Amino acid sequence: MRITSWSLALLLSLGTTQAFALAKTEVGSVVEVSLEQLHPTQTVVGYDQIYFNLGRFAKHRGKLFNEYCQSNGQGDAHYVPKSADLLHPGSFECETRVGTHPKEMKTVVIGPGGQMYLTDGHHTFTTFWEQPGAGPQLKMWVRVTADYSDSPDMTSFWQRMNKAHKVWLKDGNGQVIKPEQLPEHLGLKNLQNDPFRSLVYFVRGAAYGRPSTKGAPPEFLEFYWGDWLRPQVNLSRYDLGKRADYHRALTKVGKLMTSLRASAKVGKSGLTVLQLGGQGLLDTEVLDETVATKLPVMLEYKAHLRAEAAVVQ
Repeated sequence: MRITSWSLALLLSLGTTQAFALAKTEVGSVVEVSLEQLHPTQTVVGYDQIYFNLGRFAKHRGKLFNEYCQSNGQGDAHYVPKSADLLHPGSFECETRVGTHPKEMKTVVIGPGGQMYLTDGHHTFTTFWEQPGAGPQLKMWVRVTADYSDSPDMTSFWQRMNKAHKVWLKDGNGQVIKPEQLPEHLGLKNLQNDPFRSLVYFVRGAAYGRPSTKGAPPEFLEFYWGDWLRPQVNLSRYDLGKRADYHRALTKVGKLMTSLRASAKVGKSGLTVLQLGGQGLLDTEVLDETVATKLPVMLEYKAHLRAEAAVVQ
C-alpha cells in the first residue's frame, strides 16, 4: 500500500509519531522516519559488516547513494551530482519512487504510543548512522509489517514480538537478555559486537543465500546461523585483523554450515537449513572472491580506526 498524497503531506509537516496516528498507517504501508526515532529490536550487530560498508562507501561514493535508494525501495541511484547530500534527498535522484520495490525496504513494527521498532535493517541503518554526512537525523522510508500498538502494556508487547520472532534477545556472547536491556537507539556506541554475525555475512552466497521457500526470509536469519556456530568455532584461534586468519575462519564457518542436510533444524531456531537459505556445498569460488574483494576493504577500514584511536590516546 502507498501512502496517499494527503498522508504524505502530514508526514512531511508533522512529527513522525503524530503523523502515523493521524494517517492511520496500515500494515504494508511505508512511512518516513529519522534514524534516531527507531527503537532497535536487537542489542548486537556485526561490526565488521558495518566497517566493510563504511569502507566501500568511502572509496565509492556512488555505492552510498545506491544503498540509500535501494533501502527506500527505489532501485539504484539514477543521478548523483557532486553536490548530492543524503540529508537533502532533492539533491539527487533514485530510479523510481519510494516503495516501488517493497521487499528491498527495511521493516518496522508499531508499538504502544506509535513507537516504531526496527526489525530488519539494523546493519544498514547503523552504517548510515555512522556515515559522515548522514547520521541520526537522516530520514529513511520503512515498511510496516505489524501493528502491536494496541498492546495493553510493554510486557504484552514484547511477548507478542517474541512469539512472532521479531526481536533478538541475546547479547554479543549469545547470552539471553531481557527486552529492557535493548538499547534505545542505533549506532555503534549503543550496539554490541557479535563477530559471528559478521562471519555469517561474509559467507553469504558461498554457504547460504536467500531462502527458496515462499514468503519473506525469516527475521534475524544470520543470527540464527551465528548462534548455532558459536559453540563450534573457537575464535581465539583466529586473528580477525589478518586476512589469512579471517579466510580460515570463514572456511571453517562455511564448511560447518554446508555440512547439514536441508531438512535439519538449525540450533534452537526451530527453522530448517532450507528455511534459512542453506546450501549443500560450500562455493569456494564465491568465498575466494569475498576474501579478495571485501575483506581488504573491511580490514583497511579497521586499521584506519585503530590508527585514529592511537592518535587520540
